[in-house]
Amino acid sequence: MSSCHPFISFGEPVLEYIIRRVLMAIPTLFMVAVVGYISMELPPGDYVTRYVAQLEASGQSGARERGETLRKLYSLDDPSTVRFVRWLTRFVQGDFGESMIYQRPVRELIAQRLPLTLALTIPAFILSWLIGVGLGVYSATRQYSFGDNALTFLAFLGLGLPGFLIALILLVVTWKLTGNVYIGLFSENMAAAPWSMAKVIDLAKHLWIPVGTVVLTGTAWVMRVMRGNLLDEMRVNYVQATRAKGVPERVVIWKHAVRNAFHPLVMALGGVLAWLISGTSIVEQVLGLPTLGPLFIQATLEQDIYLSGTILIVISFLLVLGNLLADITLAWLDPRIRFD
Repeated sequence: MSSCHPFISFGEPVLEYIIRRVLMAIPTLFMVAVVGYISMELPPGDYVTRYVAQLEASGQSGARERGETLRKLYSLDDPSTVRFVRWLTRFVQGDFGESMIYQRPVRELIAQRLPLTLALTIPAFILSWLIGVGLGVYSATRQYSFGDNALTFLAFLGLGLPGFLIALILLVVTWKLTGNVYIGLFSENMAAAPWSMAKVIDLAKHLWIPVGTVVLTGTAWVMRVMRGNLLDEMRVNYVQATRAKGVPERVVIWKHAVRNAFHPLVMALGGVLAWLISGTSIVEQVLGLPTLGPLFIQATLEQDIYLSGTILIVISFLLVLGNLLADITLAWLDPRIRFD
């Protein structure tokens, strides 16, 4: 919930407000880390136990010796509280630990997958909001017309169908039309190739399916919210009074009504930064994308506490930062809003 309230006078500089919110975020992030760590410790066993069981099931010798080596390496025989404090202390110093699954520093894994994650989510976010706002305004200003009814029906489909199902439909349609199955972000011959124009084109061929999936679902939500908000604003007295003064309808809609109808959408922006990392995890998992979402799911399921814990804190930090930016943007958008 926003900390900004209408009709509150500026009694505190913006910088002080930001500092106060940042200080409040520190205990919040600490509690997220504690609860997340406890949640990952609740299932019986740990990553090494699962790993040794897999080795023994495959008939490999020396599984238990390998397990003992890993337990010493990750100090899994130490009490949970000791391991948590040790990891959190290193985390604050910039050392995120080593992934048990990949035997690599967590920092490297995140740095490798973060650009690909943003390459998917940023275009999808921008397109879904631009298209959704435009269609929402069109639909609200033509209420109950054929266009409004058609867009409303399509929006209900976009909201009702799960994202992974839309992704599978696009995947099958593409295969029928082109004979190619665009799983992942690159073809086999391009995955390890150096960056070139051919690799960029190959990325675009694979990227349009996940981007299109997210755009379809995101546009449906934005359009429905914008339509409902704008219909409410168009019934408010100030809009009627502005029309009565002879102001052109386009100015009434875009300069006055749309500006105020944006408020709920602006507050929804508080979760956008976190959504850029984790909002499309299931779609990414279905399409086999090497992004952070599936990595987080895998790390959580296999109890890779350092990898999953780091990604969880990153997501939580982005959520706190996004809410702060949303509050500031809302105050800038509406002069009546002041920082409390």
